[in-house]
Amino acid sequence: MRVKINRDLCDAHLAFCERCLGRFLQYPMGYERRCFEELEDDGSDILTIELHSGDHDVVLELDDNQRRLLAGEGWAYFVDFPVPMYRKPEQPVKEPVPAKETGS
Repeated sequence: MRVKINRDLCDAHLAFCERCLGRFLQYPMGYERRCFEELEDDGSDILTIELHSGDHDVVLELDDNQRRLLAGEGWAYFVDFPVPMYRKPEQPVKEPVPAKETGS
């Protein structure tokens, strides 16, 4: 299986992000995938994760044992760049459009 993850799509903090990926690794077809851009069954027993986070791109190729380890430890431990706990969204969050008042 091959997945492409773009962490920049979700502004959740690192602990949530690691738990989210960990749950996917345990239940690949039954978990919400907030930051997944692609999910492809390529017929391989190896799970290939193409991970984009900020200015960094990394490819992780995991067998079953490595999946279990990553699900428990979190992915940030296995990459060679500093992963911030909190991130600021690149674009400001839009303010909600106020409701129009009706005349009485």
